[in-house]
Amino acid sequence: MKTDLTRGTIDMHVHTAPDIAPRKTDDLELAKTAAEAGMGGLVLKSHLGSTVERAYLLNQMVPGIRVFGSVTLNFPIGGLNPFAVDSYVRLGAKEVWMPSLSAEYTLNYQRAHIPLQDRIAFNQAHGGASPPASMKVQPGDPWPWSKDGRGISIFDEKGKIVAEVWTILEILAASKTILGTGHLSVPETHSLADAARQMGVKRILATHPEYMAPLGLDDQIALARKGVFFERCFVLTTESTKAVGGFLPFEVIVKNIRAVGVESTVLGTDFGQARNIHPVAAMKDYLQRLAEAGFKDSEIETMAVKTPMALLGD
Repeated sequence: MKTDLTRGTIDMHVHTAPDIAPRKTDDLELAKTAAEAGMGGLVLKSHLGSTVERAYLLNQMVPGIRVFGSVTLNFPIGGLNPFAVDSYVRLGAKEVWMPSLSAEYTLNYQRAHIPLQDRIAFNQAHGGASPPASMKVQPGDPWPWSKDGRGISIFDEKGKIVAEVWTILEILAASKTILGTGHLSVPETHSLADAARQMGVKRILATHPEYMAPLGLDDQIALARKGVFFERCFVLTTESTKAVGGFLPFEVIVKNIRAVGVESTVLGTDFGQARNIHPVAAMKDYLQRLAEAGFKDSEIETMAVKTPMALLGD
């Protein structure tokens, strides 16, 4: 086993400050620490919208590492907003994520499965403030992640993909930007993947398929056959994910990688929560546990370096 598993590793999903949610670290400190650890890159994600401008500045300031920006289509950026997608793709976004905290599935899941006091605490931990009275937000519903008690679905009332999504896919098809599935439901994920392939989107990445809206092995295998990749996130092994659909034993990640394939897997910590350890430490732990689970150095390199670079590359 290599003595330094982190060399060249790319974290495909990490959260930092500035944010309205408390974060473990900020952009600059994370980039410097990751560079010092020998990591190859970071994909910054913000539920609020864009990290593209932040990534650009970090790449001017911190040598020895590449930082990639993304945009997430939650309500703070206008939801399924083709105008934002077009602008940020041209500005250099490497991934466009479908709705996460604003996803209708997420809102419905939390209402059905999470006690009210835990939902209120979750909202506070993600920057929730007292919403304007005119928004009529019910106790426990997330703000600024919901609108009039509703989240965002890619389906209309007849179960068809809405026009805005088709336009977004058209924009992505003309670029090499990754389409991230976000926190959509399982049926939405399948329909999105089919629509994306139909439109010619080249890079589709299922966001943390083990939790939030867990994709079963049959789902994952079917999607993999269509060319979908899977971003397997270490955060789901922590207690802090319970309010959004976790937590799961690490063995589930191992089983799914083996069943679906090393070649279709990329790694992300999804760390950055104030209560969790530092994202760089989390990545080191993640790689070590994969090695202890029997993955070869070459397999870890494929998941942590080669496939991420292929997805992020020009």
